[in-house]
Amino acid sequence: MKKIFTSIVLALCISVSVLAQTTTINVQGQPRKVNAAVAARIQKAAEATTSTGIDFSKIERWAGEGDCKAALAIKWADGQNDGKTLVWGYRWKSTETKTGEDLIRAVVKADPALYMMATQASWGFYIGAFGYDVDGDRHVTLTTMEDEIYPRNGVFDIPSSEFETTASTKWGESDAWNTPSGYTDYWGYYTAEKASDAIVYSNVGTSGRNLTDGCVDAYVFISSSSENVYDGNLEYLPATVDYTKGTFIVNEDWTGRKNGSVNFLSYDGTWEYNHLQDLGVTSCYGTFFGNRFYVISKQAGNGGRITICDANSTRIIGKIDEIGGDGHSFCGVDEHKAYVSTSRGIYTLNLDELTVGAAVKNADGGDAELGECGNMVRLGDYVYATEYGKSLRIIDCNTDRIVATISSAKVYSITMSKDGQLWVSTDKGISRVNTESRQLEEIALPSGVSVPAKSFAWTPDGFCASLQNNVLYWTSATGWNTYKVYKYDITTNEAKLIIDLTNDPENRSIYGCSFRVDTKTDNLYLTAAVGYNNDYKVRRYDADGKQLAEYVMDDKDKNYWFPGMFVFPDTEDPIVGNINAVNVEENKNVVVDLDNVCSDADNFQTAIVKSVKSVADNKVATATVKNGKLVVTGVKAGNTTVELNFCSNGISTTATVNVTVTQATGITGTQTSADVREIARFTIDGKRINQPQRGINIVKYSDGTVKKVVVK
Repeated sequence: MKKIFTSIVLALCISVSVLAQTTTINVQGQPRKVNAAVAARIQKAAEATTSTGIDFSKIERWAGEGDCKAALAIKWADGQNDGKTLVWGYRWKSTETKTGEDLIRAVVKADPALYMMATQASWGFYIGAFGYDVDGDRHVTLTTMEDEIYPRNGVFDIPSSEFETTASTKWGESDAWNTPSGYTDYWGYYTAEKASDAIVYSNVGTSGRNLTDGCVDAYVFISSSSENVYDGNLEYLPATVDYTKGTFIVNEDWTGRKNGSVNFLSYDGTWEYNHLQDLGVTSCYGTFFGNRFYVISKQAGNGGRITICDANSTRIIGKIDEIGGDGHSFCGVDEHKAYVSTSRGIYTLNLDELTVGAAVKNADGGDAELGECGNMVRLGDYVYATEYGKSLRIIDCNTDRIVATISSAKVYSITMSKDGQLWVSTDKGISRVNTESRQLEEIALPSGVSVPAKSFAWTPDGFCASLQNNVLYWTSATGWNTYKVYKYDITTNEAKLIIDLTNDPENRSIYGCSFRVDTKTDNLYLTAAVGYNNDYKVRRYDADGKQLAEYVMDDKDKNYWFPGMFVFPDTEDPIVGNINAVNVEENKNVVVDLDNVCSDADNFQTAIVKSVKSVADNKVATATVKNGKLVVTGVKAGNTTVELNFCSNGISTTATVNVTVTQATGITGTQTSADVREIARFTIDGKRINQPQRGINIVKYSDGTVKKVVVK
């Protein structure tokens, strides 16, 4: 039966202002004035169909997992997409409470062609524009008044005041894009509880819309210049690759015949070959950092020693040829700077300008004269870098100078474990790095447990750690071939063999450095090769070495991939909790431990870089962060605030600390702030949740305080 606005809905959504000759409506739950003609279109859209017309069995492009389902329909104006409404699907578990905001965020995150311009406003999440990369050129960017910007997980998070001055960078006839212009244009939000219902203009925004199994959310661009209504003329998009669910594989490729490349393997076993190609020569390292994907190659060739890609679309956006030597690895220092190791030392990389700077120096400012350098890890105020087969160098991130060298064993690789400790592989086995004494503490391996594999020249190797559990893994070689994988439980101090290809029926061994742990699933990935023939299979195991799947790497193009490093996408953002107010006396310090304040599902908590962004009044107090701890010094009695920055994998978020300085009592010393922790979290409507949920969260802390926290 056809549904129209009732007088009750009209009373809630629309109130006429006689003086202004305008109508106030709720646009995605937020009040906005429009003219009467636009308000009439809203009612027309609500009366347009007897049902949404959506058939869930025809949806192929899905996001999320679970037993419940919802549909997303988007209709651009001006005849874009041939006037059709595009349809996606979203799944979630029946034990979860999901909102319209969860739906739209999940879909734009999973589909690299769909993107939106949005902001977290006073009334909740608000969408200003949608874009769709129809031609598939992966050119998904916006141009503001100042710069060209890139999305994070499909979202351009910018203030609503900039919506009208921001546009799609490369919008052509083949791509779809609609953005507001004045008060007459906007994206209308419609909902239906069942596909058999007609869509109804929503009085609430996406944050306040609770999904039900089988429901439909629709967005229609309302414009003063065109008649655009939901008419049931649907297009079901074909399935596409979700690059958030799987692993990228950096291929060395056939040196002298072909430049490096990157393949992608999804969780369901689907290959996408040459997802990136024409990189540098012998591509050996890749990482996601700061919403970009960096690929390091040994030589430039006609590609680049450093290839920079947009993390959302993985479209190549820049290349750097010369970096002081053959490219090896990358270590992000903060959102503005990184270090790149080479065959002849370590160089700074300006991430804002994408330019290579000077090499790191000795403590006295002289040339370090480093040889072949490899893997690097940042912890606290320092980067710990391996000079391959020689020593471990400790670099002060603020000065770019080497402040210490550990050379008690030949060091080959380094990794961080879940508990925040650093570990190195050496010629003797594995050692823990004592960061206080700056000494190596060798771990006695039991009989039969071999030392980590190493090669005659640097490669990323297979020495790595789980993000989910406090364990290390490494590969071990017999002669020229690598057959075994060992697991070391740090808590129990137990090491054991978990994968052994010594008697593999196909005579396969682990190729080079091709062993890593999935940051999300904790599954183990390795490439099993037959000698140096063009015959590769990727095998996936559980955390204890039980084989789960095998994926054949097709050789139809006769590509000698020489697949190297597995790289898992960075898809989660850091989330910051509450920091209790600081009370400090004049001429005293208060030290606040920041280790548990911020978390990131894609990163070790200890690896999150903390810094002071600003102090509102430094005449009242000063503040600094040293090795992960906030140090507040009282200067003069009064009140001020400290804004902290938390950078995880190059993505930043901030938190504000209230500071009260009282008059000195004449006793000097240092105080330590009590550890205030989160004890419960609820949605805006009072439902308890186990983890942060996008939108407004109500958080209760151990000191009895309750605060609203906006999770982006």
